[in-house]
Amino acid sequence: MEEEKYCPNCGRYVGSLEVCPYCGTKIPKHTSYYYAKYGSLTFAVLGVLFLLVFAQSTPVQYVHIGDIGPTYNYALVRISGVVSSAPSLVVKSDGSATLYINVDDGTGVMSIHVYNPTIGRMASQNKVPGFGDFVDIKGEIYIRGTNRYMIINDPAQITIKRAKAVAMNISAIRGIEYPYGNYLRVCLVGNIVDYRSTFSGAYVLNFTDGTGYIDIYVPSYFSKLYGFDAKDFEGEKIRLTGSVQWYGSEMTGEWEIVPATMDDFRVIT
Repeated sequence: MEEEKYCPNCGRYVGSLEVCPYCGTKIPKHTSYYYAKYGSLTFAVLGVLFLLVFAQSTPVQYVHIGDIGPTYNYALVRISGVVSSAPSLVVKSDGSATLYINVDDGTGVMSIHVYNPTIGRMASQNKVPGFGDFVDIKGEIYIRGTNRYMIINDPAQITIKRAKAVAMNISAIRGIEYPYGNYLRVCLVGNIVDYRSTFSGAYVLNFTDGTGYIDIYVPSYFSKLYGFDAKDFEGEKIRLTGSVQWYGSEMTGEWEIVPATMDDFRVIT
């Protein structure tokens, strides 16, 4: 190996170089040199591939929201809980959009952020969760000062478990003591008496089934993602499904119903 350190043409020291920098002569190397050179590259590639396979097969760590601190920044974790408020879809003037989903697991609340084009894919696959849904989510944690949130980039990262609806009338719903009706999923039949739209694009429908009146809160993502328009249901008898939510203060508030999907509105012919 000693002769490989010097150029066979000019005799100058070249070390491990393959071409002499002084005269341009190619320096011959032993076969073991090439084995070591290309063998190490092969092992490096195989090592990276092994790490990728291992990372994909390793279960994502399940954590409680209350335990998530600064050390979790950029970590891929799994959380489970109930969607504690109606998801909000914010669309900017440039067309970019963000869907915000709050998840409560009993130890804390995590804000889930979803961006385009994932929002559209979730909508087409019916994977936009509604208020009161139980969700299991895998996503990456981001911590910015006192703010913490999770980002999901694929509909496959969220699993939705929606409770079976209980048939009830408005009188019975309004008679439920606060807070015991929260998240209860109900089904009732009646008509829209009146409605109004909000600045954000949400609708508030006044609904009756003959036993009383109750407000139906239709989140803005219904109109922005599915083209919901309250006019389409005027004068129709509707089977309405949704989760019960308390609106207002504990003393002066009242129950309202929040649907989760367009399937929660069924016209009865």
